[in-house]
Amino acid sequence: MIKKLIPKSLRNKLDRKLKKKFAYTEVTKPYQINIENGLRRLDGQIAVVTGGSGVIGRAIACRLAAEGAKVYVCGTSIAKAQVTVDDVIALGGQAVPFVIDLSSEEDIKARFREINEAEGKIDLLINSAGGSSREKNARIDQLSINVIDTILTINLRGTMLCCREAAKYMVDKKAGNIVCITSVIGERGKAKFSEYAAAKAGIIAFVKSIAMELGPLGIRVNCVSPGIVPRGEVNGEQVERLTKTNYLADYGKPEDIANMTMFLTTEEASFITGQNFMVDGGRSLGLKGD
Repeated sequence: MIKKLIPKSLRNKLDRKLKKKFAYTEVTKPYQINIENGLRRLDGQIAVVTGGSGVIGRAIACRLAAEGAKVYVCGTSIAKAQVTVDDVIALGGQAVPFVIDLSSEEDIKARFREINEAEGKIDLLINSAGGSSREKNARIDQLSINVIDTILTINLRGTMLCCREAAKYMVDKKAGNIVCITSVIGERGKAKFSEYAAAKAGIIAFVKSIAMELGPLGIRVNCVSPGIVPRGEVNGEQVERLTKTNYLADYGKPEDIANMTMFLTTEEASFITGQNFMVDGGRSLGLKGD
């Protein structure tokens, strides 16, 4: 069972506080889980989560562990991955810190081979690694080649290579699930984020293509596209701004993405492949705010 941080009753109280000129400073903390009463739908499965030290990746790793999977939490350093691993282990889950250099084809090959040799299989791959150029974003005529190469390499090329390597071991077993975390920007675009939009759109088309290839072999592949999901703590003023960006008058939380990702790995989703699921409060229905 996943324990959400902000029950509806508390949210209502916080909403009332918003009307009092932001009389509070913190409404959420990093994702937390309670795995004591999980349904254990993934018992015995081996999951690889890239970007596992990020906000969304951490939530996904925790969610998979809550259902019984042993999770390889992949980050850019053991220290960063260990933070997520410690959270899972402290609550009785299974997780291993791991490092994958997504810019290196050889490293990706070696790391997936290492996991397969240690476990005898790879059941689940969640590609959560990536990100936008943030403060380096720019209009296309001012965009540097370094930003273009970095964003395309980590988001698109890295995802493609991880899928390729995981698929090798899934094909052997004729079973597996792959979920790629993309973005509503990959479907709708965004000014000054053209390289990020291109990378995420590329992932969506890539997933559709490999879903056609791998479906007959018992492997499903899907995408989850988050809207705006804050990192870490947010204050009242930020909440007010975020709730104006979608049509549910709420803001996205890491567990919202984790829950959809988890669903796509289960038997309940056994007839779903090649799809992109928007988890954005309706933002992509017609962009609203920023």
